[in-house]
Amino acid sequence: MNFNKKLSILTLILLAAVAFTLSLSAGESERQSAQAPEVNVSELALEIDQVVAAELKLKGQAQRPQIDDFTFCRRIYLDAIGRIPTIGELDRFIADARSDKRARLIDKLLHSKGYNSHWYNYWADLLRVKDIGDKLHHSGNYSEWIKESVRSNKPYDQMAYELVNASGDLYKPGNGATGFYAREPMPLDHLANSVKTFLGMSIECAQCHNHPYEDWTQQDFYQLAAFTSKTHLRVEPLREEEAKLYAKHRAILKNRDFDEWIVYRESIRVKHAAIYGNGTGYMRLPHDYQYKDGEPHQVMDANVLFGDMPEVSYKVSKEKLQSMSKKQFGPEIGARSAMADWMTSPDNPMFTKATVNRLWHSIMGSELVGQLGGLTQEEMGAHPALTEKLISIMQVSQYDTKLFLSALFNSRAYQSQALALTTTPPPYILDGPIVRRLPAEVLVDSFLSLKTPTPDKYVATKFRWDGFTHFYDKSKDMTAKDFVDYSVSGPGRQEFQNREEREAMKRNGQMGPKALWRVSTFGRNYKNHWLAMLMGKSNRELIDDATLEPNIPQILFMMNGLEAPEDTLIKRKLSQATTKPEKMTTLWKAILSRMPKESEKVLFENEPDDILWALINSNEFRFSK
Repeated sequence: MNFNKKLSILTLILLAAVAFTLSLSAGESERQSAQAPEVNVSELALEIDQVVAAELKLKGQAQRPQIDDFTFCRRIYLDAIGRIPTIGELDRFIADARSDKRARLIDKLLHSKGYNSHWYNYWADLLRVKDIGDKLHHSGNYSEWIKESVRSNKPYDQMAYELVNASGDLYKPGNGATGFYAREPMPLDHLANSVKTFLGMSIECAQCHNHPYEDWTQQDFYQLAAFTSKTHLRVEPLREEEAKLYAKHRAILKNRDFDEWIVYRESIRVKHAAIYGNGTGYMRLPHDYQYKDGEPHQVMDANVLFGDMPEVSYKVSKEKLQSMSKKQFGPEIGARSAMADWMTSPDNPMFTKATVNRLWHSIMGSELVGQLGGLTQEEMGAHPALTEKLISIMQVSQYDTKLFLSALFNSRAYQSQALALTTTPPPYILDGPIVRRLPAEVLVDSFLSLKTPTPDKYVATKFRWDGFTHFYDKSKDMTAKDFVDYSVSGPGRQEFQNREEREAMKRNGQMGPKALWRVSTFGRNYKNHWLAMLMGKSNRELIDDATLEPNIPQILFMMNGLEAPEDTLIKRKLSQATTKPEKMTTLWKAILSRMPKESEKVLFENEPDDILWALINSNEFRFSK
């Protein structure tokens, strides 16, 4: 069965009440957002627990104990919105006497600004949001596209489809999905990373050779690459437009003043930088191809790695193209959208499996199926029934990430005691979370919960401009002469980008003090948040490149660099407490989200400031449990 935009019969039955529409726009298929499917989250959570219980019974293992409200509150804040609860948030939850208060809190957090902040960090790391200066790719628009996708709860399959099929102006507000292509300067590397990102498969070795232990050959790789052939980032105006509008002025300015010429060139690039090409459906084998099934420069027509081949309408035959110059790849036919359809289809066995594997790993800390970027078609993990159940839940949820996470968070499996792995773990660990170190962004954002009662106050709720999107917007009505005037009487070479950034910040309005920004608020300028980088944040060079391993600089900072100013939430709460036990209880609740144990009360003899420092440096603060 061809699965180009088709749902399986089972999925159609399950989604009978759900509006799912497909339309055509500008000759290109687009996935339209549908209202959230009507599913019963409690029933989905129960289905997860039934599968887990059946496996435990087979293995003769007892179910892990259920966690108490203090532990649950801390865990759900960390996993849903990426920080510990403030002491006020903790107190309000503990005081809530309603029987369904856990489900209520889950729903509240999944629809909060904190969720938008935390899950932006997750997707931005996976999609490697990073400035690439030599290609004029400044990723602010890309970053904002991801933020808006999270805010609007765009279905994940639609997100993936739009990224794979993105084209058009790089800095046009709202068109930030183009950053996915601009991010990668080498087209074949981009293809390998796309497969790893969305299908969880590692095929990069096949780009250069046939690996003796891999399923995919070099020819397979180039056949898949044929879908995206001739897709590229171009930063200059098209040849005809350059000759008609800009060439004369460019030559005059270059001979007159180099700095003015640079501003002229760069400002025109901001307006015209774009992703071109929608795929020709043909690719040529490399010049050094050495296997018997093909020859150097031989034309390969598009083909998928597995499953049914989507429909591609060629305008020229492979035989005719083969007779042409080796530099010819055929006319564009929109083949890239066909690959996007194939890659993100519910019938693609790898897309949904890779997605649930990633989300389970993010929430539970263990790999459900296997290595995040190294899955195989046959692989279903140590507990295939659980993998199949989560795949079906993702499909029933219509790739609504919040619904999927809600089902997971409401399960007994999630709300069970965390397992601290040892050298000899039990035979089944998928029945709940494992104890793990907090990611850098979560650790740093948790400091905010000690600083202020409103840690999420400055998380954006709308598009934020940067210098490039701002200038693009400003340049919409600029003529070639306007670009000359801007370059001659404008900011100068050193100030061009800085001036546009300052104007963009004014346009954004009040963003609050940076000391109270969550890590996500820094967006593409994440490197400015030195503390997050120190704590192991990914530099986004590679997929899944964050580190959870401690190092000496981190330890030294935690021991010597943390000193809470007097005007912070934690210090105000301490000053309001009238007795030593009250002060100590305040510290335990604010930092560890629990009451002090009886055995810990001996520590009450110490000064509150010393205990504050000690608790923040404890493993309990730095780990999720």
